[in-house]
Amino acid sequence: MSDTLSFTSFYNVVNGKFRGSETSHHGVDPATQDPLWNIPTANEQDVNDAVQAANNALQTWKKVPFEERVEILRTWGEACKAYLKQFSELITKENGKPKLYGELEANHSFHEAFNYFLTLKIPEEEYTVNDRNYYVRYTPLGVVVAICAWNFPLGQPIMKILPALMAGNCCIVKPSPFSPYSALKVIELAQNYLPPGVLQVLSGDDRLGPWLTSHPDIHKITFTGSTASGKKVAETAAKTLKRITLELGGNNAAIIFPDVDVDMVASEVAMGSFWNTGQVCTAVKRIYIHNDIYPQMLAALAKASLKFKMGPGSEDGVLMGPVQNEMQYHKVKSLFQEARTNSYKVTVGGQVKDDTGFFLEATVIDNPPADSKLVTEEQFGPIVPTLPWSKEEEVIDHVNSTTMGLGASVWTRDMRNARRIAQQLEVGSVYINSYEKVSFRVPFGGHKESGIGYECGPSALVPFCNMQVVHYNFKTL
Repeated sequence: MSDTLSFTSFYNVVNGKFRGSETSHHGVDPATQDPLWNIPTANEQDVNDAVQAANNALQTWKKVPFEERVEILRTWGEACKAYLKQFSELITKENGKPKLYGELEANHSFHEAFNYFLTLKIPEEEYTVNDRNYYVRYTPLGVVVAICAWNFPLGQPIMKILPALMAGNCCIVKPSPFSPYSALKVIELAQNYLPPGVLQVLSGDDRLGPWLTSHPDIHKITFTGSTASGKKVAETAAKTLKRITLELGGNNAAIIFPDVDVDMVASEVAMGSFWNTGQVCTAVKRIYIHNDIYPQMLAALAKASLKFKMGPGSEDGVLMGPVQNEMQYHKVKSLFQEARTNSYKVTVGGQVKDDTGFFLEATVIDNPPADSKLVTEEQFGPIVPTLPWSKEEEVIDHVNSTTMGLGASVWTRDMRNARRIAQQLEVGSVYINSYEKVSFRVPFGGHKESGIGYECGPSALVPFCNMQVVHYNFKTL
């Protein structure tokens, strides 16, 4: 591997080396539908070779002193920073997000993620009960597979890789085939600093995920994606009792009380709904507005939504790029068509522009039926319903009526009331007077069908460990 990266050639990495194949696949620039660079398509032999290399490397890597592992990862992180511009542009190219957000993702990945995760420690506990001492230690699970979604092609792999490797595991990353390039490139760079087999990456077709999740010599799956796919991962992993962390979908509600500053809250809620083109698991997906301010808030939301300049992410001033891939585009487009077919009232947007790229307008639908797909399903795109409410117990019931439980937000000047409402919501994260702002420093996970387990935060290393309790008997034998 070379210290100088080419951002026009991409490969799978197995045991520290580039791995080709007889077949290839490629992503698509969602702003133009132009094909991007070819990538070798990983086959079952690649999976077996990568798993064997990871298990071989594990025998040495897990014995490397913790602080030494941290310093190796720190060196890799410092090398990444030299390529911030290239990674920012690559994120925009493969994902479609505006360059402002591409730069933000690259900076968070190479600065915030490394700076935070590398300060963490593997916990140790010791205590005495009666005539015994108990020492609790945490040991590596083994080989971890990180399966990543397409909406954050660099941030997600880094978020999973660092805790896994710090804890002494080896890791195989499977990026989304829709946006594989950032993960492939950052893991290519890592080969200059990490021993072969410690960190590998495979990109492929629909067969790759099942090959990995069913492999008997893999010990944990950390997965980010849809609830439907997460259930398949859990089902397969259960056959060998692999440990799993699942970060899945969310149908996240915003509850707006009548005491708010309407214009300010409308601007924030619109951002929470439409940033990254609504393709964020914790984005606002349902907006519940108190009857007393419903007309004013609708007008303010329309005004705020019109500020989202839509276009290719590479253009200056663009705040909303295209939907990332054709499959998702057609799924979200069907919601636009549902609104038109059923004559739902459109507050703003609503137009489908069959241009070259996968572009859809920022759209707010006024009070669609409670049982419509717009309300009951996660849109994961730039369309959001608003619904009026008057009684607290009813709006709380509506918010909790979904099988998902990832996030929600409460908007009010009354902090005591906000906390009281938050405690009744069946979600993993509640944001008070803010749209979702996930941080590597804060635990993140979902309730109900929004996932199993948590990522990030002070205990981020623990889900990548087995716990062992050593019992010391004081009595002399």
